[in-house]
Amino acid sequence: MYSMTESKILAELSRGGDQEAARKIVDRYLDRLVALAQRRLSPKVARRVDPEDIVQSVFRTFFTRLQAGQFQIAEQDDLCKLLMRITVYKTLRQVHHHQAAKRDPRQETGSGHEKQEQLQDLLDREPDPETAVIFVDQLETFLGKLGSEERKILEMRLQGYSNEEIAKELKIYDRKIRRVIERVRGMAEVEGLGQ
Repeated sequence: MYSMTESKILAELSRGGDQEAARKIVDRYLDRLVALAQRRLSPKVARRVDPEDIVQSVFRTFFTRLQAGQFQIAEQDDLCKLLMRITVYKTLRQVHHHQAAKRDPRQETGSGHEKQEQLQDLLDREPDPETAVIFVDQLETFLGKLGSEERKILEMRLQGYSNEEIAKELKIYDRKIRRVIERVRGMAEVEGLGQ
């Protein structure tokens, strides 16, 4: 583990444009972030998305916003937590994008090139850092309220697994998966997570 002082110094040097400090940050966290992204990709999505591409995007976002003064590194784990939250957000966004791509876009947006462009614009938008962090915190709190099997079902659904694949993997019935998903939807509405 690296000291608060070291992490803060590296972040401040990188904010000032120090390429060596930026390289040290990348070297320190690259493998951990790639593994984190990889764990959240289903095998189907992983065939389309390289976790290293996600992490490159994470670092581009991080360094751009760090230099713009949007991040403050104060506590010992702030740098690591921030990079992990950005990674989770970008990975889930890729999963959502590739799941949406399996459907016929005309069914969701009507026909026409303009509607498809509007949908792509919505998918391409990134929330500001505070919104992303708040969402990840809410999601972690919400997942903490679920039992281990419910959590596994939800995580597999978010990773793009079908009910059949989940049932086979967890050795449960499709009906149980549907009940859990309905229960989770109800909980999410009560918590205001989907808003």
